[in-house]
Amino acid sequence: MADLTATQRKIARFVLDYPSEAAFLTATQLGDRLGVSQSTVVRFAAQLGFEGYPQMRAALRDVIMDKLTTKDRLKSYSEEEPEGNVCLHALHDDLEALTRTIEDFDAVSIDKVSQAIVEADHVYIVGHLSSRSLAYFLWYYLVWFFPNAHLVDKTLANELFVNATEKSLAIGISFPRYTRWTVETLGFAKASGMRTAAICSGHDSPLADVSDVVVSVPWKPLSFIDSFTAPMSVMNCLLLNTARIMGPSVQEKLAKLEKMWKENGVYAD
Repeated sequence: MADLTATQRKIARFVLDYPSEAAFLTATQLGDRLGVSQSTVVRFAAQLGFEGYPQMRAALRDVIMDKLTTKDRLKSYSEEEPEGNVCLHALHDDLEALTRTIEDFDAVSIDKVSQAIVEADHVYIVGHLSSRSLAYFLWYYLVWFFPNAHLVDKTLANELFVNATEKSLAIGISFPRYTRWTVETLGFAKASGMRTAAICSGHDSPLADVSDVVVSVPWKPLSFIDSFTAPMSVMNCLLLNTARIMGPSVQEKLAKLEKMWKENGVYAD
């Protein structure tokens, strides 16, 4: 604030007090709202280090993403969408998310969660609504090797955790908008004395406050869709790393599974 002019401080105060509104105003609309010129708003964005006002507004939307409704997301995405094929736009956004995931990859956290899975008496995987798909994916492959892996049902979560041992592990999975049930369930697991881990968008997630380990994924939605391209890739890394830690026993377990699948005709010839 000390480096801004009086007029710029007026703009800054509005953005801080009403971020959800400012994120959808053009430079002209914001200027009219505050009684300043469009050029003043543009200079304000430049003073903050942005190339222009659209870049500042996009960054503001990223900050408030966990509060945007699906309708707001659709509106935001439509305004940012360049001319051309919407499918190519979506693919490029997913590719950008994967690139950021590689750049910010946290191998240490992946190792910690993998080791905790191998050492746990029981592994409880918590995910709700769209993140339920990620929770199911992780559970599906873990149960190949760990019969003590459980996909937590909403109706019995607390009952399971009351009887869980201290060597049990609860993994919460959620992305903006974070589901209250996932946060509260992981918090209950931690209060029960269990180890906890989170797969989420970062350490500013409410899941991070109730987790011993946080696996951060640079996540961004595609319009009203929760795109899980980057989280799925990180989930693959977690599964492969867990198998690496298990060592030769993985081969033995896979051989038993292949024998069972063949005897039961699970896969078409």
